[in-house]
Amino acid sequence: MKQKKNYSSASRQQKPSQPKRSFMDAVKMVLSNRFFHIGLLAIVAVVFYINYDAVFDKKLDMNGDNIVYYSLGQSLHNGTGYSDIMGFEVKPHTHFPPGYPAFISALLNFTRDGNYLPIKKANGFLLFLSIIMLFYMMKKITKNNIILAFSVAILFCFQKDLLRWSTIMMSEMLFLFLTVVVISVALLLHRRKSFREYSKWDFAALGAMLLSIAYIYFVRTMGISMILALCGWYMSLALWKGYKYLKTKKEESTESVTYRKGLCYYACMAILVLLPFGISKVAWGVRNQAIGHVQTDYISDFKKKGGNGEVMTTWSDWSERVYSNAKSYLTKLMPETVLTKPFEKKDPITGYDIMIGFFVFGLVIIGFIHTGWGGFLLFSYLAVSFGVLLFWPEQYTSVRYYVAIVPLILFLFVNGIWNIVSFLASKIKMGWIQSHSSVIATVIVVIATFFWLVPLQSEAQANYRQLAKCSYKQMVGDQNFLNYYEAMDWCGKNLPDSSRMVCRKPELYYIYSGFKKSVSFPYYASVDTVISYLNKVNATNIILDNWFKHAYVTLYPAVKKYPEKFKVLHTIGKVDTVNKVNPVYIIKYNYKWGFDGKIVNGKKEGYGVFNYQDGRRYVGNYVNDRPDGEGEFYDFNGKLQFKGTWRAGNYMDGKGYAFYGDKKYEGEYKNGSPSGYGVYSDTLGHVIAKGIWRNGTLVQPQ
Repeated sequence: MKQKKNYSSASRQQKPSQPKRSFMDAVKMVLSNRFFHIGLLAIVAVVFYINYDAVFDKKLDMNGDNIVYYSLGQSLHNGTGYSDIMGFEVKPHTHFPPGYPAFISALLNFTRDGNYLPIKKANGFLLFLSIIMLFYMMKKITKNNIILAFSVAILFCFQKDLLRWSTIMMSEMLFLFLTVVVISVALLLHRRKSFREYSKWDFAALGAMLLSIAYIYFVRTMGISMILALCGWYMSLALWKGYKYLKTKKEESTESVTYRKGLCYYACMAILVLLPFGISKVAWGVRNQAIGHVQTDYISDFKKKGGNGEVMTTWSDWSERVYSNAKSYLTKLMPETVLTKPFEKKDPITGYDIMIGFFVFGLVIIGFIHTGWGGFLLFSYLAVSFGVLLFWPEQYTSVRYYVAIVPLILFLFVNGIWNIVSFLASKIKMGWIQSHSSVIATVIVVIATFFWLVPLQSEAQANYRQLAKCSYKQMVGDQNFLNYYEAMDWCGKNLPDSSRMVCRKPELYYIYSGFKKSVSFPYYASVDTVISYLNKVNATNIILDNWFKHAYVTLYPAVKKYPEKFKVLHTIGKVDTVNKVNPVYIIKYNYKWGFDGKIVNGKKEGYGVFNYQDGRRYVGNYVNDRPDGEGEFYDFNGKLQFKGTWRAGNYMDGKGYAFYGDKKYEGEYKNGSPSGYGVYSDTLGHVIAKGIWRNGTLVQPQ
């Protein structure tokens, strides 16, 4: 029989007790779990894929710049250097930096010629990688607030502008990716106090950051703002460490030595940041000097005023520009980016616009609170970027030029909400609320993100989702453009590769005609200037379209004045006065066609040469716009058809041949009729009659 165990009170006291875990401790344990992080990132990946797939547009964007980028990538890939290949002559390109075309060139190794979809999808992949890195960056800046970082990452997956620009062959996503790499590495290495503390992975990260800095300048000139911000950030850190060092210098303590090491470390990092940038800038400058391009196009763009050919000249011009841009970004673009508040550039700014603008801007500013040196780096980058944008021409004021900083604006906006709620909760005199103010703030952020901001961005995607699924015809709805699009396709199928086309939007013609060559034309030029230009570029064809007014305003008067030099090959569309639609004409041009001689009061006078479009040619004298006097007429094959005297455009006296129905007479003429020796034959060359003729009658057969 088993004895019942009897535990004494002493033995019970010796047994170690298990501390009770609070609910918050359990939450913290879950949040710190590595598999929980992986699960959150998996959710981000799924949400991103669903949204990206919904807005992905297989059609090529109508923005001509993306086609220029593609052609430059083709040029690098084909071994013709960094050159313009869309025009009649291959020549070095000078406008866009070569970073993104080099990226396209690398991708072309894995795609078929003309297939640009993998390149568009690569931009989406760059955005996804950027979101993942931003997740960890936000987690670090917010002191491991993983839920806030996750919420904002989900918001990125819905943000309409990020998704839209990640489906276009433009440099924005590569630029965003590189800036996120630079910021992430800078924050990673910020914890080091000297290079002696570096591990091999730290040195690898430093190398990645320096290479990104060198490359970012070649992707977009705006990359200078990232470089200047990073350099300024490191200099600020160095100055702060220097200040601390001077305060503790006399003590010669360990702390003083640490400050001195930090001063040297951050000063060296600032120099290292400038080094790859300097090398890239010098290399690009040497290349441009070698091809005779001294001044960048961006300087002339920077000085443009109003889009009408005017330039900035006075301080008043610049102050007006800064004021105008500040209003646009504050009251229209930033609210539209964060809250998807629609706007039109021409709409007047209302009091409500100003209120919403300051609400968004205020939360972004408040978002810097408690973000430490990491937040200060974001602030520096945003400040320099907007500093440049405020001086940029008003006509370029759009989300396109700051889409790479949209994630930072969204993060700071949401973090601003967190800071306000956390502050208010900490002031409420209730123990539990005060002690859990950060938790309450995080819950409010989650609610605000998923039930307010995400639905706004999701709804704003509707237009892009619709555009992605419709055809060009459904998307544009402009018959003039559709006619022009059909004309480009017709040219690709029917014109030889040697054709030299003059048309609007050569970049669109290049891609939709199957990579055929073309150039644009001078807008609003005089007729004779247009003809001179067509001759100068050795044009063989023109497209007369009504998509915009330029072709009908500039090219049509030249066609009307010199119709003999232009021959319509194909017509698309009909005149529709109600909808203001004109046909598109694909026209062959030959500068040799028509009259070469003296024009008096709009009529041909004196000696001249007239080349007909079918190959025939008259060389001789003109009176009152018609052949009159001595002249020669040649047939389609260049054979002399008649030589002699003309009157009012008709044969008179001389030798030649002419057709009468399906019969041919060849011989002498007098007073416009066969007179003298001649041969009359059929179409096969069989002689019907020959001999001496008089006034068109055979009088002496032979």
